Amino acid sequence: METKLLNPTEIKVAAEIIKRGGVVAFPTETVYGLGADATNVGAIEKVFDVKGRPAQNPLIVHFESLDDLFARIPEMNDNTKKVLLKVKEALTVVIPRPEWIPAVVSAGLNTVAVRVPACEFARSFIKACGVPLAAPSANVSGRPSPTRWQHVHSDLKGKIDAMFKCNPTRIGVESTVIKVLPDKIQVLRLGGICTLQLEKIMPVEIVGGAKESPGTQFKHYAPTCKMVVAKHGSDMTTRIQQYIKDKRATVLHWQSSSTDYGSKTIFLGKTPAAITRNLYAAIRRAEKSSDIIVCEGFPETAKYETLNERVVRAAEGVII
Repeated sequence: METKLLNPTEIKVAAEIIKRGGVVAFPTETVYGLGADATNVGAIEKVFDVKGRPAQNPLIVHFESLDDLFARIPEMNDNTKKVLLKVKEALTVVIPRPEWIPAVVSAGLNTVAVRVPACEFARSFIKACGVPLAAPSANVSGRPSPTRWQHVHSDLKGKIDAMFKCNPTRIGVESTVIKVLPDKIQVLRLGGICTLQLEKIMPVEIVGGAKESPGTQFKHYAPTCKMVVAKHGSDMTTRIQQYIKDKRATVLHWQSSSTDYGSKTIFLGKTPAAITRNLYAAIRRAEKSSDIIVCEGFPETAKYETLNERVVRAAEGVII
């Protein structure tokens, strides 16, 4: 299959591909997504196939606007609407699945994950398609999510109908997935929205391994080489120096100086937002010339909670 590389002006071309049952990679504020008509079972199955995604891992359905979401799912409860009206980016909610959304989208569950991207381009593309799009990240399953079109091209060239060549994504990690209960918000997957922001709306409970949420059950974010995380602490730099001795390693750092390590380094950034935006691209870059990636760990605080979760999962739990 030839994968068409589309400029941002070619939304109509991509929308026609979607309408014919094809799959198209497009940018959102979080990561690049692989979109298909959320009402077309055959198109949805293509998404699972090209990614090598387990059928038990649900997809997120993307809508062009909150008005569109509320109109298509009028039975959504008021508490969920309240949260969506207050947090307008990087947020996915799990709700009862309406009959018009095929069960294959939700791994056969009676719930579905839905969201409205904050990215204006993504919303314009969904609107042009005329239907909501089921869209996981546009990468091979288990790999770091794509934050640049080149990442999509590397993973899925020749496997998908088309992809947009747009700018890098603004946030850099997947959306936070929540379920809104009468008295609290359950966070099913940490992501681009910090729990501190959600706590301003309702009490928050973090729930691990929820089947209703994408990205909680299987291997994710992993590089092609080994990766470890150095636990944050006063001796972190020393531990890394000892660990990388005589190894072909790349250190992903944010706190120590690059001169602290006699090895290749990649600077992640100074703030949680900058580090989050750069993390997946840094992992993909490092794996090309390393036998092992060592990532400096982060403080155990809410501002770094998503970063800690992502790097530990990328390292498959290996901490030094």
